[in-house]
Amino acid sequence: MSKESRVGVSIHRTAAEVKNYRRWIKLVPIGIGIAILILTIGYVVSVLYMRFGAFTVKVNKFDHNEYALTLSESPNFNSYTSRLNAEIAESITNIDGKSIPEWVNNVDGEHNGDNYVAYTFYCSNAGEKTVTYSYDLYIANMTYEVEKAVRVRLYVDEKYDEKNPENNSGDYVDYAYARTDGGKGPEPGTTAFQNGNTIIKKMIKHFKPGDKTKFTVVIWLEGNDPDCVDKILGGEFKIDMAISVVTSEDKTKT
Repeated sequence: MSKESRVGVSIHRTAAEVKNYRRWIKLVPIGIGIAILILTIGYVVSVLYMRFGAFTVKVNKFDHNEYALTLSESPNFNSYTSRLNAEIAESITNIDGKSIPEWVNNVDGEHNGDNYVAYTFYCSNAGEKTVTYSYDLYIANMTYEVEKAVRVRLYVDEKYDEKNPENNSGDYVDYAYARTDGGKGPEPGTTAFQNGNTIIKKMIKHFKPGDKTKFTVVIWLEGNDPDCVDKILGGEFKIDMAISVVTSEDKTKT
């Protein structure tokens, strides 16, 4: 009896295992289907977004006593540096540039919004002589021709007056890739990129010791641009700015 009992127990366990096996056979295709669906959704979402890398700004002539430029995210310049880096590696989708808030120039440092990148920083003359310096805003990386649908808004207060904010202009220019639809002139409401990978390069003259310039850079993918089409999905776009002393001047000049 003991032997027969053990055989009976063995047969019962095998039946249970078969039952579980059949259940798993039914569940596996469902699980695989769900996994494929998740992966597919993840892929679709990823290609619907545009990925921006970090924005970097750097100056030369940082440690020269007579003509030194320095950078800061604050107008107080509590510390000096020759390089600022905004860690803004995030995914965004296209928007209407009109949705960007008017106060975007009033926040210091990195202040990204929904589907746009925004960064405010300052350049100061920490040297002993008046200088002329240039700022060069340029495309450091681009893929899938995404640059054709990008907008870059640049605010520049050349001689920023933190004690009298009403004296600061708050003016900006929207830059865009030249039109590709056969129309004449730049995209509506914009200034065309200067040339090649250069968005804009300009000089600021008579920059005296203690003078400050305030910059705000805003980047977005313009949904109303004719080049905002499927072929740029997943594209990458990165811009940098280089600031350089061009000439030094007698510090008594104004």
